Amino acid sequence: MSSFFRKYQLLIIVAFLIGLAFTVYSSNLKATSETSFLRRAIMDTYAPPLRAASFFFTGLKDFWNNYVFLFHLQRENSELRKSLDLLTENTVQMKELLLENERLRKLLSLKERSSARLISAEIIARDVIGGLKTIMINKGARDLIEKDQAVVTHRGVVGRCIEVSSNTSRVLLVTDINSSVDALVQRTRSRGIVEGRGTSLCELKYVANTEDVIIGDLVVTAGLCGIFPKGLPIGTVSRIEQNNFGLFQHIELKPSVDLNKLEEVSILLPAGD
Repeated sequence: MSSFFRKYQLLIIVAFLIGLAFTVYSSNLKATSETSFLRRAIMDTYAPPLRAASFFFTGLKDFWNNYVFLFHLQRENSELRKSLDLLTENTVQMKELLLENERLRKLLSLKERSSARLISAEIIARDVIGGLKTIMINKGARDLIEKDQAVVTHRGVVGRCIEVSSNTSRVLLVTDINSSVDALVQRTRSRGIVEGRGTSLCELKYVANTEDVIIGDLVVTAGLCGIFPKGLPIGTVSRIEQNNFGLFQHIELKPSVDLNKLEEVSILLPAGD
């Protein structure tokens, strides 16, 4: 009992004072002057704590109302954040689907333009350590893929198949140091060999110093190696150095295909497959 009193001591005192003041204030209005004087004295004595109690309970009420408002506001904000996160996720997924759809449309357009049979594949792994530039695709012998078949996109040459298993194949990229493709400058028909440099660039070799080649020239496949059809874009001339003590120019190419951003490719099947 004593612990209850100590715990609620302030509230008990305030309640008592309020009750006492109400009793006095409600007494007979026809009371004597002495009674009126006593009532005024009591009211003057307890008015300050009563005002303090009124202020306290008003503040407590305002605090509670603000707490309830903030609680509902916080819950509403949480629900709005969840809705925004879901909307953002759906937007990202939609954008990915649109980009994939655009890439597949371009591959389909390549199929429609080409007389050769094409098989589409997705890239499932990369190997770009040092000068090695290869990718793994999700199509293999079961899909009629064979070694030395050309791999392309709608923008041009990607590389050629060098290893084939039942369900996957490894593709040697045109930038690999072991890659070489017969090529010619589209504008002047100057011939050479495009070799990979083990970086993001290629080099057009064995073009004589007397040949007309300028920066911006498009280099395409010559169709002589039996792998790539004639006329597929390989790259664009980005730098030229004349060799005053040799027979050939040093010609640097930027590949037509951004090999670092590849996600899907097409494999050219020989006629009759």
